[in-house]
Amino acid sequence: MRLFFYILRDYVKYVIGTLILCLFLFVLFDFIHKTTRYFPQFKPPIELILKMYAYQLPLHFSQALPIASLLASVITMVLLSRTNEVTAMRAAGMGPLRIGLPLAVGGLFLSALAYVINERVIPRSSYHLHYVQDVQIEGGQAEEVASHTRWQRKDNLIINFRDYDIGTQTILGLNMVEVRPSFRPDRIIEATSATYSPESKVWDANDIQITYFHEDGTIDYTEKRKSLTVRLNVDPKKLMRDRRTPEEMSIKELREVIDRGEKNGSDTLAYRVDMQVKLAYPLAAFVVSLIGLNFAYRSERTTETARSVLMAFSIGISYWFILNAVKALGKRGNIPPVVAGWFADVFIFGVVMIQAWRARRD
Repeated sequence: MRLFFYILRDYVKYVIGTLILCLFLFVLFDFIHKTTRYFPQFKPPIELILKMYAYQLPLHFSQALPIASLLASVITMVLLSRTNEVTAMRAAGMGPLRIGLPLAVGGLFLSALAYVINERVIPRSSYHLHYVQDVQIEGGQAEEVASHTRWQRKDNLIINFRDYDIGTQTILGLNMVEVRPSFRPDRIIEATSATYSPESKVWDANDIQITYFHEDGTIDYTEKRKSLTVRLNVDPKKLMRDRRTPEEMSIKELREVIDRGEKNGSDTLAYRVDMQVKLAYPLAAFVVSLIGLNFAYRSERTTETARSVLMAFSIGISYWFILNAVKALGKRGNIPPVVAGWFADVFIFGVVMIQAWRARRD
């Protein structure tokens, strides 16, 4: 058990070191890039700059976890091999799988940590990040109506509005079309405005004109009313534009976007691919941590530090290259979203297992 925690301690130490280095480089390169045009253009105070980078850290932290896991597993096992500690462990009766077990446990912990950060921390920090960057620094509006919400569909009801007043929670230029199973109109309700009532969760429409249709689609008659209470199943909060990208949303939020888009008849393929990637990416920390298993089968004479680290970088670069390639294919509809999200993890896991099998055979 002592040897387990001894190896795990080294693994965690190198993970922390790699994470600190990655976060520093992320911030440094972004700061250098923004000093060329962004900061001179908007001239933000130092407080807002610090806030912006503080809110960026959780996303960068999550993105760096697989890199940290990859390098930590390789460096840990390479150094143990070069000091003949792996040879001593094997002489004491420890098999390669037992020696590599701390790496697998550490990778699983990092994967679980990534899931927690992606679901609990990043959605909130990204919301504050875009507020600081888009509103406080760039001077944009705090709240904007999302363009895709102007058209909505619920069962046999199609809703469209011209604009939305955020302060008074009033829809302007409301049109509601109730259609029959044949998709011919049953009636059309046109209102100058409709105000939301939070207590009863209904909309009070004003200056209404209702047009009724025959089954063949011709107009039957028209009536006018001063007011009418309607249930639109439209939440005012869902009308607001969400500045976050799919990778900054939680899985629950992505599912809500997909469900809402499918009900409205929108194309949700890109969001479905992003959700699968969101599910699969944190597991990469566990998959790449298994690379260290290869070195548990080797002795110091056949292990070269530079070659091992180069191999780790090659596998890591291959993972991100494959992930982005299949993600693009998934969004184009060439492969299913599940394949686009999970192919990179499965492929790299297969490569690692084949390498471990060859190392054991040799």
